[in-house]
Amino acid sequence: MIIPINPNFKTKPEEYSEEEKIKLMTKGLTQDSLGIHNSLNDLTKDDIEKEISQIVKSFGIYLEFNRDKMKFDRVKDWIYMIRVAIPGGGPISSDQWRILDEVANKYTVSNAYTGYPQPSLKLTTRQDVQFHNVKKKDLVNAIRDIVESKFYTLNGCGDNVRNTISCPISSYYGFDMNKLARKIAEYFRLPSKLYIQVFELDPNISSELENRESFQYSDNLLPRKFKIAIAGIIKINDSYVIDNCVEVRANDIGIVPVIEEGKIEGYQIYVGGSMGENNSYPTFSALALPIGTVTEEELIRVLDAIVRIQQEWGDRKNRHWARLKYLVYKMGVEWMREKVKEYSGIELGEIKDIDLSFKELHLGWIKLGDKWGYGIFIENGRVIDGKNGKIKSMIRYIIDNYYDVKLFITPNQHLIITQIDQREEFEKIFKEFGYGIRNGKAYSKLRINSIACVGFPTCKLSFTDSERFLPLLIDELERRGFSNVSASVGISGCVAQCSRPATHPISWVGSGYELYMLKIGGSNDQLGEPLIDWEENVIYLYQVPSKRLADVTEALLQLYEKNKDLGKDAGEVFRKLGNKKIIEYLKNHEKTRDLMKPHKFDAKIEGYREYHELLKERLNEVIKFKQG
Repeated sequence: MIIPINPNFKTKPEEYSEEEKIKLMTKGLTQDSLGIHNSLNDLTKDDIEKEISQIVKSFGIYLEFNRDKMKFDRVKDWIYMIRVAIPGGGPISSDQWRILDEVANKYTVSNAYTGYPQPSLKLTTRQDVQFHNVKKKDLVNAIRDIVESKFYTLNGCGDNVRNTISCPISSYYGFDMNKLARKIAEYFRLPSKLYIQVFELDPNISSELENRESFQYSDNLLPRKFKIAIAGIIKINDSYVIDNCVEVRANDIGIVPVIEEGKIEGYQIYVGGSMGENNSYPTFSALALPIGTVTEEELIRVLDAIVRIQQEWGDRKNRHWARLKYLVYKMGVEWMREKVKEYSGIELGEIKDIDLSFKELHLGWIKLGDKWGYGIFIENGRVIDGKNGKIKSMIRYIIDNYYDVKLFITPNQHLIITQIDQREEFEKIFKEFGYGIRNGKAYSKLRINSIACVGFPTCKLSFTDSERFLPLLIDELERRGFSNVSASVGISGCVAQCSRPATHPISWVGSGYELYMLKIGGSNDQLGEPLIDWEENVIYLYQVPSKRLADVTEALLQLYEKNKDLGKDAGEVFRKLGNKKIIEYLKNHEKTRDLMKPHKFDAKIEGYREYHELLKERLNEVIKFKQG
């Protein structure tokens, strides 16, 4: 029996889920009624209570366990992940990076790329820094050390507005999206009183964290996590273009500057994007829809209104339907515009046509004013000494010897070093640390454009490997001759899809241990979807064994190469070919025909069927409010 997508909007308190009832106990993260301080400092056990593990997510802490050890030893080796919020990805000074690097040295290990334990930092698609494999005995001290950097773990995880992301370098073109990201992040920062109390931090930091106008979270915070992204503006030749490096429509709220004659005249607001799904219920990934434009003076008030609408209306009974996208797609664009006016007193302007297809990875040398920047390729965001060079040591050497540089994390898990005068010196440093070379060859185009999330062994949500698997998959595809194909691969270890894999033409989403589901046809402004035969109500390539991913990916890359004149990128080519032709092609390909068995997956199929039906209605509403 298919359960329809039926969110419980404006949920009555008596229908709250257990998670909502637990959040209520802390009165909006202001009271330690659960004994968080005592639990984190109790070293007689390595884990913490379930209720406390939920609350400390808002402090940037995830309770996890080593999935490898669980697989072989059947014992949960409890570990923690700490996430540091860095709005807009920076700037990060040399002193700040040094502190974060030392935290990694003191408290973390990773064997993701070397096969033996090493300290590392993990850069994320939300421009955060993550520390993995932290033991409980080190947890409180690690948080205290991080706070010394003047970056905080508040809002790192949990049911609140997460780290606000933006184009990292648009400030160098006269449009400071980083500053705007910091302003928005500060406005939506959680109360700091309990944070300071639990970790016994210097009370004086409360003035920095609290002395501001801010969003008023309810006693049970938001129904689910909430993500905001700001597109950037960069200059190419003599023209300003929108840089959608943040993949703005993949967020709950997307903010896109409206440029006229080289000036920002306002911002267009998009709502309802999210990658996350659930395999037990009909759900869907969705791109945010435009609802109108605002002036710079109106922006914060409108953002406040949208988050309050979600806070009051979002489903607090069913967490799988609690994201803003279900409110937007079920209630509609016109409803959202009216609610924004009701909550903020501001009537949104007309919807404009804005091209969001351009995405800059910000890699290599970049001229930034009278100095240079260099975007360092960090495979899957893992800053570590490994097969791609001694990346972690190289960055530490640079910040120790070139004090004036500033660093920025990109929304694609790379790192930009700015304020560089000495290009030749830096080129020598890159060479000395082995940067730019893997397996004796320069990083391939396919490797540079592909991406993965963390996955095994640390993420407890993950079904399988992601970060450890993608580099090996690319190695194999390079051996098969696809180094310089104009396509990319995205991998996520689970349906949360933190690495935004579906914005890549070929993406693999964990569906079981060493099993992956194909999503096909994504690009910067379009989402790839499962390979569904809508007439037969079946899904293909739902559980592909890891050892066969190279075969399927090879076949799809060959299909793209044969048909690349159909579109401007691989995603468009696959969309124009359509699922029927792709299914038929793979059924007849010698390397994939044995994998093409139909899978009856009602929840996935019905979720996407409803999404497409709702999308048609919403796009008609968008047309109604468009300019002209």
